[in-house]
Amino acid sequence: MFVAEFTAMTKTLTCICLVALSLVRLHAQESLTGRLNAFMDEAVKKDLFSGNALVLQDGKVVWQITTGMADRTQGLPNTMETGFSIGSVTKLFTKIVVLQLVAEGKIDLNSTLGAYLDGFQPEIAGRVKISHLINHQSGFGQYYDVPGFNPEETAVQSASDFLPWIRREELLFEPGTGVEYSNSGFVLLAAVAEKVTGKTYADILQTRIFDKLSMRATGFMYRPERTPGKALGYLSNQPGPLRDNLGFPLLGGGDGGIYSTIGDLLEFDRSLTGDNRLLSDAGKLQLFNDPLFSREYADWSSFQKEGSFAVAGGGPGVSAVYSRNNQRNRTVIVLSNYDEGSAETVFKGLNAILNDMPVPALQPSASKFIYSLLTEKGADYFTGNIETELEQNGYSLDDDMVLLFAGEAILEEGKADEAIALYRFYTEKFPRIVVAWNDLGDAYLLKNDRENAKKCFTKALELRPGNPRAKANLEKIDKN
Repeated sequence: MFVAEFTAMTKTLTCICLVALSLVRLHAQESLTGRLNAFMDEAVKKDLFSGNALVLQDGKVVWQITTGMADRTQGLPNTMETGFSIGSVTKLFTKIVVLQLVAEGKIDLNSTLGAYLDGFQPEIAGRVKISHLINHQSGFGQYYDVPGFNPEETAVQSASDFLPWIRREELLFEPGTGVEYSNSGFVLLAAVAEKVTGKTYADILQTRIFDKLSMRATGFMYRPERTPGKALGYLSNQPGPLRDNLGFPLLGGGDGGIYSTIGDLLEFDRSLTGDNRLLSDAGKLQLFNDPLFSREYADWSSFQKEGSFAVAGGGPGVSAVYSRNNQRNRTVIVLSNYDEGSAETVFKGLNAILNDMPVPALQPSASKFIYSLLTEKGADYFTGNIETELEQNGYSLDDDMVLLFAGEAILEEGKADEAIALYRFYTEKFPRIVVAWNDLGDAYLLKNDRENAKKCFTKALELRPGNPRAKANLEKIDKN
């Protein structure tokens, strides 16, 4: 009798404990969901995010959100089925293609560029290795900075179509001796894949990844289009009225160009964590753990040290983050039709909440902050206080585009003194950015200061011989 009663009591206590544990877990989940929702409510309220975000924990979706408009002109909202440009997250797909071709014996990571592609100078063809391209150690920079490259006039149908400009690039350093984030490097990887398969890069992605995973809402495009089911991008980090990205090139030939949905990316995630449809176990281990493949962005290094893998991408009006924490069996995906800072800002906030860390403050883009500082307090105040203002308000200038966006808005409004102040600061912080010297020259011309304008255009020409904009302005000044 006693034994029976004791057994029954034990079962009852066990049930009570299990119920209590379930309630604790439920409360914790509700608390976490509440914090994630509150963070996103604030981001949306401050107009810092438009798009979709999702958290996958232990193979289950535990939180997701969709917000904003896919097409403001037509009044079409974002949905979970909306396709978004993922920018440089495309590079992750390119790495997978390379790993597939390595496994098939079609690409050798230790081979040089010249073993696959012709037309390069011998000192480049024989020194740049495939491994250098993957790890951003090739010395190549950005094909779109090459004089004469005009995406508006360039018909691009394959990665190989970018080669004429990349062949004109000069290496920034001896291959393997430095690190410079390079879009050209990933275009070259895609061109190599085209060479060894005989297919365009879009076809390679379709057959090797999208079709295998039934990613039916995923594809490849070189320019933004008003297409049903796809979100237009909006340039949210620029001062002034919100503009869509129609007319802006997405470019891409291994470095960017993919659009996808939350649902398709979840299937992609499952292929990397649950099966071998894309890569063998050895291939997945290499992708996630080999520094050659896992290193992507310097500012993600602390996140990656935690046993995580994160890639981000963006372009005019679009941004995306795909992250995988293998130690915690968690995936976070953020797709935004706002500029690059949007997805990264949201991801970093979500990641902080998920890991019970301090959440970064949500604030307007650095471009908008700089624009407001200039227009509200004037050029003199800006010149003497910009560094202090940026630091005190939690902004950094890791990316010169912050200054470019603010400067363009100032120039468009014809504010000469403010533009000169901004671009003088710009050229001091980033003295090798050609566009900054050209824009500073334009700012001086607004004041009819031809002498200083000529100095700026001359500097731009020194940095980039043959630069058509600088040459045209110098010729105009000399004629007048």
